[in-house]
Amino acid sequence: MRIEIKLRPVGDNPILPFNYNYEVYRHIVDKVSLVDPELARKIEASNVDLLTFSRILVRRRELLPEVGIRILSDTVSLYVSSHSPNIITAMVEGFIINPAMRIGETDFVAEDVKPLREPEIKDTVMFSTLSPIVVRTVKFSDGKMKIWDLYPNEPTFFDKFRKIVLLRYTELYGTTPEDSSFSVEVIKFKPVRILVADTYYRGSLMVFRYTGSKEIAKFAYDLGFGEKTKYGFGMVKVIDEK
Repeated sequence: MRIEIKLRPVGDNPILPFNYNYEVYRHIVDKVSLVDPELARKIEASNVDLLTFSRILVRRRELLPEVGIRILSDTVSLYVSSHSPNIITAMVEGFIINPAMRIGETDFVAEDVKPLREPEIKDTVMFSTLSPIVVRTVKFSDGKMKIWDLYPNEPTFFDKFRKIVLLRYTELYGTTPEDSSFSVEVIKFKPVRILVADTYYRGSLMVFRYTGSKEIAKFAYDLGFGEKTKYGFGMVKVIDEK
């Protein structure tokens, strides 16, 4: 289940900072908490990420390299997705109760929140990321274990990509999918680095062709591909191959 939140910036010269993921995450949890505090605590405490969200889409903008993004359009859009209707419903009601958000030094008001039509998931589907996909592994360096972010041009990326999706599915539903076979063909990707709280994550904005299990494709459409999706990673949309 997926919604679009249209946010209107308040005040003159609105600036969106480059690293806003954690602030958006906190706002989402706070909106849910207004309606269902126990559900909000579950989102935070769960070992499995129960939602994902997009980058904030600014249709007319000016990049300020040392500052952020100057918003030139009247509104910006944020997409939020979850497998749980309860989470989405609580979030929508929370925005109705309190439509205000502050990101960086700019205030926003949610002027419209609407559900989005679910796309048809076929055996082969082309996905484009709405937020970067994070795939991580552990490497030994100087006798120490270190977290290492992987990109699609590294040989271990796809094996780890697959294991992460299957593990998250199994942890959420308590069973493996009936069909767990799928393959991914990356058409293009762009590496990005995003600061969340006090940790940098390196991920990939991608266009890729997915072939295989519809169960996994639907799971990942709702909850994102890769890791740390609750912090705004791994969200995808279906695009036309034509």
